[in-house]
Amino acid sequence: MPVTPCFDPTTGASGGASSGGGGGTGVNILPLDYININPSTGFTKLEPDVMGYEVAHDAGTGVSTFTMDVLGTGNAKFSFTGTGAEYPRSSQLLVDSAGTTMTTADSFIMNVRFSLYDTTVPANADLRFAVGLCIDPTATTTGDFDGYGVTLRTVSGSRKPGIVKLDSGSGFLSTVSGSGNDFTYGQIIRSARKLPVILAYGETSGQMPANSYTDSTSTVELAATTNLSLFVAVTTATTSGTITAGETFAVKMDYQIIRLR
Repeated sequence: MPVTPCFDPTTGASGGASSGGGGGTGVNILPLDYININPSTGFTKLEPDVMGYEVAHDAGTGVSTFTMDVLGTGNAKFSFTGTGAEYPRSSQLLVDSAGTTMTTADSFIMNVRFSLYDTTVPANADLRFAVGLCIDPTATTTGDFDGYGVTLRTVSGSRKPGIVKLDSGSGFLSTVSGSGNDFTYGQIIRSARKLPVILAYGETSGQMPANSYTDSTSTVELAATTNLSLFVAVTTATTSGTITAGETFAVKMDYQIIRLR
């Protein structure tokens, strides 16, 4: 018996319920467009303490260039997993490509993609930046921030993908061992009010380096129907890291929302 598709593969329009296998209702996973992240406009920027950056965005290439302010004395609060959460970040409401705000009641996959890097990374600073989702992007405590992200570490002239989990359960950070990644991809998978997994992996000259992914689950249950925010944050990778004024890195940041129900 022929089966009516759940959506038109050409237009993406819903095709209604399937007619075989006992019937059922199709799940509309569209829209699937990648959204280019431009932190220079429409974002709220927060610099809780002396660490900071300026960002410029090229509309033609979609690449954002971060120029760091000087940080002469490192501190645990400038690291994702250090005490406190006083690293600089930019944020806005997390939306899908139709402009609908995502909430904690939604089940979805958030794909993150970093590409089109500068040819070099900062010579002195050991930085990690992240793109992800959170509850309170202005929080200066890990538990209140309640966020999960895909990271890229710019260290020793190279690039290493990773993940970060920052909630009331714990703060967890990990990067892959493979370096020199030209592209980084990641997924933040959200079931309603829970986080099943975060995944990150990279590509080096079209090849996946060894040990190129890591994941983490969370047991924290979020409040129902709370708006989620998209965040971009920059931290020192170590609790004692310092930054030379004017050091830069450039990256194209995109994300995509796939609704699961």
